Amino acid sequence: MARYQPYDVHQDKLIPVSFRDQILPGSFEYALTEIVDRHIDLVPFAARYTNDETGRLAYDPAVLLKIVLYGYYKGLVSSRRLAEACERHVVFMALSADTRPHFTTIADFMAQMHREVTSVFTDVLLYASELNLIGRDTFAIDGCKLPSNASKQWSGTLKELRHKQKKLQAAAQKIVARHQAQDAQEKLSPVLAQEEKKRATYERKIDRIKTFLKTAKPNLGPSGNERKSNITDPDSAKMSTNHGVIQGYNGVAVVDAKHQIVVTAQAHGEGQEAHLLAPMIESTREQCHAAGIAEDVFDETKLAADAGYSSQASVQYTQENNVDAYIADRHHRSRDPAFADADRYKERARQDKRRRAGTNPHRFTAKDFDYDEANRTCRCPAGHYLYRNGNNIDVNGYLGVKFRGAKSVCGPCTLRYRCLTTPQTTETKQVTLFIGKTQAKQESPIEKMKRKFDTVLGRFTYNRRIAIIEPVFANLQNKGMRRFTLRGKRKVDAQWKLFTLVHNIEKIAHGGAS
Repeated sequence: MARYQPYDVHQDKLIPVSFRDQILPGSFEYALTEIVDRHIDLVPFAARYTNDETGRLAYDPAVLLKIVLYGYYKGLVSSRRLAEACERHVVFMALSADTRPHFTTIADFMAQMHREVTSVFTDVLLYASELNLIGRDTFAIDGCKLPSNASKQWSGTLKELRHKQKKLQAAAQKIVARHQAQDAQEKLSPVLAQEEKKRATYERKIDRIKTFLKTAKPNLGPSGNERKSNITDPDSAKMSTNHGVIQGYNGVAVVDAKHQIVVTAQAHGEGQEAHLLAPMIESTREQCHAAGIAEDVFDETKLAADAGYSSQASVQYTQENNVDAYIADRHHRSRDPAFADADRYKERARQDKRRRAGTNPHRFTAKDFDYDEANRTCRCPAGHYLYRNGNNIDVNGYLGVKFRGAKSVCGPCTLRYRCLTTPQTTETKQVTLFIGKTQAKQESPIEKMKRKFDTVLGRFTYNRRIAIIEPVFANLQNKGMRRFTLRGKRKVDAQWKLFTLVHNIEKIAHGGAS
């Protein structure tokens, strides 16, 4: 019978550790150490401390910065978990030289990081430029919506919050009324004892809403409409994602095509992105100028953006400020030859939907209506004439004539289930027939962008966008950076810059050597 060496994984052994030998060349921690020690100006951090003559010795900002960035690289975002890693993880011990800062020290360092993070980001960007990792041929811009340290249950317009306050007050008053009725009978049931705890909870929520409403102002969006405010973090916003509605921030990034280096990163409490294009372009200009990449980087760099950034104002801004932008519109795929056959699948889906709803899948279209151009009359498939109730209608540059059926004809018609989308609720048929194009008028900025976008160069530039920027967001979330742990726009913006710094340093570690 075979015999084996005995082993015990629960035994302890003291091993001499050389911290220098734990930082291996080619690794992320090696690049991080070189960048922090040699290429980042840490002088701005000195303004935090006033212990020149008296007071306790402070932790070196280089040590804290290494701990935070390496922790983010390993998916450790909590300050408590970072402090624990400095006591248990040998690489964290090596990066911190076994100083073991308390979690409150790390948390305080992060809370004030918004003061110095821009200079740190610029220094790393400058080093990436020196390594020739920034191509300046094409930039791609997009946003990644992440939840923040705030509950969406505490969101609402000022009117909704006042209504919620009244509901809580009414619930608390009902509990008080039941207590008074029980007091009259000189007994307190166990149920009401539990309700007393609920009443205390309601009172705390009421006080919280009252305190917020004393100084709160309507949160107006770009269009002037009031958006929902959040009591926990007023700078955050409710926004829709593929995983449902979240309370958080939109981390917007501008990424270079050559090695996917993030050249600009900002966090905004905005669900809509179109009005963010202009400030992001200006920030990119300033960032690249500060890093010595170019005087005006958009003199030679193209910009690709998806349909979320398409609006009259944003497109006009790019055209007036000499930005070679390629911004998709909502209907760009309908003009793409690669999607020429897409409509037949949509029609099949429509027919399936009508079949499930019990309506006739073979509905009439505008082609089934007989239009007499000479007399400007129209007959429906059932042979009845329709009333003309609109001439020379301009719809996206096309001239049309509008017709409508009579109630006496459409009501008893046997073909109404093939003619109307919702025959149960719609009384008469209305149809618009196009007879030609309107007179030429001045081309709008959106039309100019469509014409530019539909060129071979435009389609090629835009099609590169998803391969440039989406892997950046995937890399961050795969590493565990899937939510913001801080509150307030300045702090969250600093944390988003640190997230993207981790990505840039990893690119330097892998691409800088080559």
